[in-house]
Amino acid sequence: MAKSASNLSTLFGTAICEDFMAFVDDEKSLEVSREVCSALDFSNDATQDGGITAALNRIEPGNSPKVVLADISKSADPDGDITRLIRKMGPDNTLIILGTSNDVGAFRKMIALGARDYLVKPLTVEVLKDAVENVDRQSLALHAAQSGRLTVLVGVRGGVGATTIATNLAWIMANEEKLPTALLDLDLHFGTTTLSLDIETGGGFREALENPHRLDKLFLDSAIVKDGDRLAVLGTEEPIDELVEISEESIDALIGEISQDYNQVIVDLPRHLLPTQGALLASADTVILVSDQSLAGIRDINRITQAMTSLQTKGRILKVVSRVGSDRAAQVSRADFERGLNEKIDYVIPEESKTLTICANAGKAIGEVAPKSPISKALRELSAEVSGFVKPQKKSLFKMVPGGRKKKEVGRKR
Repeated sequence: MAKSASNLSTLFGTAICEDFMAFVDDEKSLEVSREVCSALDFSNDATQDGGITAALNRIEPGNSPKVVLADISKSADPDGDITRLIRKMGPDNTLIILGTSNDVGAFRKMIALGARDYLVKPLTVEVLKDAVENVDRQSLALHAAQSGRLTVLVGVRGGVGATTIATNLAWIMANEEKLPTALLDLDLHFGTTTLSLDIETGGGFREALENPHRLDKLFLDSAIVKDGDRLAVLGTEEPIDELVEISEESIDALIGEISQDYNQVIVDLPRHLLPTQGALLASADTVILVSDQSLAGIRDINRITQAMTSLQTKGRILKVVSRVGSDRAAQVSRADFERGLNEKIDYVIPEESKTLTICANAGKAIGEVAPKSPISKALRELSAEVSGFVKPQKKSLFKMVPGGRKKKEVGRKR
């Protein structure tokens, strides 16, 4: 976090706002920046007239806002000014350039000089707001990329919603948490992840599993189907009369290759494959066991958990109860279920049959159809725990006045 203001700049009334400041040269851009600052709870003083020249005069080394928007449209030496400003800002802060040239060459030059983004006039509220918010998203994505995670979901009983949970966790990570995510459906004959998202199955998934020695990025790309910019799905619908071998070596090679581009890997593992996938379970950061609230569910969670202890699993095991609620009564009470497990349930995913029916018929994720529903809330909480995602918090900004007293709290509110 940058310092709010140095003593010298405070004496001359040039306080620096911590999170964001814009230095622009025309009335339209000034108006847009003020509107964005208001929407994001930044101080009114975060928008300044004068372009990159004013930024160079105001910003001192070690006293830079986290994000700076600098207008170069009136600069006599834009390349030199950008270089000097980046040196002042330091490596931990972000520079966004505003200019007039709508050319890919200009964009590449700005990035090469060290800017994070390049915006073209006329500036709009939507474009600037997205650019500023994207700085936080990229920081979160970078943090997640440095600690990529493998999550395996297992439905301990048939029809308990494990695939629904796996699909929607992957969708939330990719679309709401903005994390590059891969979803692997290892039910090669009857998997429904691609059906749930209304996308075609990939043509090379089976071949990739059967030929791990040939697996590389090009081979993998032929098997992946993209759902949006950040979600890759690997699924297939193999003929039911053909046996497909899934060895531990092929899964290990596949996950190793896909983890180079996707730091969140979700595996929907059918329970009939448990005896052959001990290495996958042992290497997972999180194993999610999904059950209904039944006596058989108690038995099978305990059996699988006991079997996994011998694998020396490095990650944690989360117990999730699904398909329970007003739409579907539980066979046993929650208290009895937890007593049978000898521990608490980690998460309960409520049954919302109407929402799930709409999603199934439309081929859409739950977060698209009913983003404010209880089931969406529960899935977001589970997703954040699994991925390590932390929602960006609003931060406080303080404008300093001569004498070092705080005039009032401005900017982002805690």
